Amino acid sequence: MKFITKVSIYLFAFVVVFAHVETVEAKRRNNHEESWEKNRQSEDSSYESGAFLDESASDSDLVRAVNERRREDFVEGGRLTVVKILPDDNSGLEHQKWVVRLSNGELMQAVYNLDMCPRVPLNVGDVIAMGGQFIWTNKGGLLHWLHHDPRGRRPDGYVYVNGQYYCKE
Repeated sequence: MKFITKVSIYLFAFVVVFAHVETVEAKRRNNHEESWEKNRQSEDSSYESGAFLDESASDSDLVRAVNERRREDFVEGGRLTVVKILPDDNSGLEHQKWVVRLSNGELMQAVYNLDMCPRVPLNVGDVIAMGGQFIWTNKGGLLHWLHHDPRGRRPDGYVYVNGQYYCKE
C-alpha cells in the first residue's frame, strides 16, 4: 500500500509540475504572438496610412543598411539616383533590375518582380524612392520585394518615380 501511495504522490506532483510548465509556456507563446502582432500592426498602420516616401525623402535608412551589411525586412529611402538600367532577369520569374546611387556615393541594385507588377518606366538620372527588403550579397547591397506581399507577411514594397507609385496596393 505504501508503494501505491508514493507512486500516486509522485504522479500527482509530476502532473502539477507538467501542467504549470505547459501554462507558463502557453503564456509565453501568447505574449510573443501578441507582441509580434502589435509590431506588425504598428508597421502596417504607418505603412497603410500613406506614410510612403517620395523622391525627396532621405535615404538614411538605406545608407545605414548598406553600411551595416545587414538584412532589413523592410526599409525605405528616397533621393536615389538611377545610374544604370540592367537587362531584365528572365531566368525563372521575370525581374526588372537597375542600380541606384545613395547619398554617400555607394551603389545598390534594385530588383523588381515583373510577374506581379507593371514595368517601371525608368531612365538613367531619374530620382526615385523605394521600399522593400534589403539584403547584402557578394555583389553588394540589393533591395527587392519592391511589390505587395501576397501572403501579407511584410509591409508591401513599392517604387516611386515621376510622381507615380508602382506596385503599391
